[in-house]
Amino acid sequence: MRFFILALCLVTGVWGFTLDEINDKPASRQKNFMIWQFLHQDINASQASEAFYQIDNVNERFLFDYAAKTDEEEIKYTASCLREQACNLPLIEQDDCLMLALTPAKATALKPEERENIAVRLNNRFGNTEWLRAMNQESMYTSVDNLNNETIVFRLAGATYRHERFNHLLSSEVLEALGQSPAFSQIVFLAVTDPAMDQMQQSLANIFVGNFDPQTHFFLAMNAVKYGKLENAVEHLKEAKGRFSSPIDRDKIVFWLYEITKDQNYLTELSQSLDINMYVLYAREILQLPTANYFTTLPTTQRTDSINGIDPFQWRLFSHEIKASTPETIVNLIDRCDGEDSVGVQGYVLERTYEPYIHNFTMPYDQYMSSVSTDEKALIYALMRQETRFIPGLISRSFALGLMQIMPFNVDSISKVLPLKPSNYFDMLQPEYSIVYSIAHLQHLINNLHNPVLIAYGYNGGLGSTKRLLMEGGRFLPGEYEPFLSMELIGNDENREYGKRVLANYVMYKKILGEEVSIKAIFDNLTQPTQSDYFRAEAIKNRQILGRTE
Repeated sequence: MRFFILALCLVTGVWGFTLDEINDKPASRQKNFMIWQFLHQDINASQASEAFYQIDNVNERFLFDYAAKTDEEEIKYTASCLREQACNLPLIEQDDCLMLALTPAKATALKPEERENIAVRLNNRFGNTEWLRAMNQESMYTSVDNLNNETIVFRLAGATYRHERFNHLLSSEVLEALGQSPAFSQIVFLAVTDPAMDQMQQSLANIFVGNFDPQTHFFLAMNAVKYGKLENAVEHLKEAKGRFSSPIDRDKIVFWLYEITKDQNYLTELSQSLDINMYVLYAREILQLPTANYFTTLPTTQRTDSINGIDPFQWRLFSHEIKASTPETIVNLIDRCDGEDSVGVQGYVLERTYEPYIHNFTMPYDQYMSSVSTDEKALIYALMRQETRFIPGLISRSFALGLMQIMPFNVDSISKVLPLKPSNYFDMLQPEYSIVYSIAHLQHLINNLHNPVLIAYGYNGGLGSTKRLLMEGGRFLPGEYEPFLSMELIGNDENREYGKRVLANYVMYKKILGEEVSIKAIFDNLTQPTQSDYFRAEAIKNRQILGRTE
């Protein structure tokens, strides 16, 4: 009963906020988080309104929460329309409500005549609805006549619809026209990162040159590698080389030029990068070169007034000062965060000051990790460094909290089994809470995933998403360019890059903590299903058992 009461308190905001507390805060993500919790408290319509209209960038989540509290008919009407299910679209009487409810994803559930009737009824009065008629075609991207509307469907109708209507070989005329489309980068991304779009991928592999952004060139290169068009891949990589602003993106181009050509000059160039990422660490391991441009410790004092980054509003102001500082003025900021409890903040300031020349691999809050192994500690620090750069008071756009960015729903779930109970969600900004809760969350992942890359995917995107990634599409299997090709063609941008960065952090922390590790061995493990994860290992075992019984 005690556990139930705690979870109920967290969800309903018994330990909540007052309007005075909200009114006192500047517009920010941190304030949005307070308002989100306030809207779940027992408040009246007037209180909800005063809070709602202070939100910085309203999204559907806020709109729906506010609609449940307000007496504003327009808000209730809008939220109700947006929430209408696909099966109800033909039954909606008001045209403006129908337009609010209508999306290509919902329209996939309609019959062709229902889509046509809606197109006739709305007649583009509230915006383009011609894409509804495009959806009634058996196959799309077969000519250049209606590419704009077909592209709306391609982008927004969902993966299953793309598989049914777009996955075929494209003519050179259609390919050329798509290459001129403003949406071409998204078309390429959605096609080449989806294993089921194999026919369209084969057509895209034939693209040799074009005036595309560097990321589109890169995805076209990876697709060309997949289909053995290595000359095309090299041309795309050369087009992208030098055009990325991000160090890791620049390094991945050099890495792939080496992988395809085996030109040692590329490997040497990669090893000399100032960044510390998986590509650079791989090159240095092959060439047996050390990584030295990082720090692990900082001098501290006993001062108690040092900025520790726990208060999210204090950190917001301090981070603005950091961004506005110069190398000449940054020393004053460093002096304000040199206490023992401020190592994370001080390391962040130093790294920002001297980037890209030196990198922060400090190990703050070690006292809260006494229960874990050295390997688990390396993994926790790897995740912490990627999640927040050791700043404990961060709140994400999705309201992930603290050093380890624990989502509120995970707080609710984990709090039922841990003795350490938060009194409210803001307790998760305290390092001792965030780390203990992340250890509990990680254990579930480690039980199923046995490779740091996969654990990172699971931590970022969820265990279910990672299971689907492994079980569908033939990824992470032995092959000439594996596991790198599978890592580059993951369809979730955030998940894909997150795994790469956490891997580099993990390798660094393993070495810092005195445990030998080979990044090449980690890559090799990824392509061995019986070793890298429980899901594929269990599937293989079951197939073997079935084979013996037949």
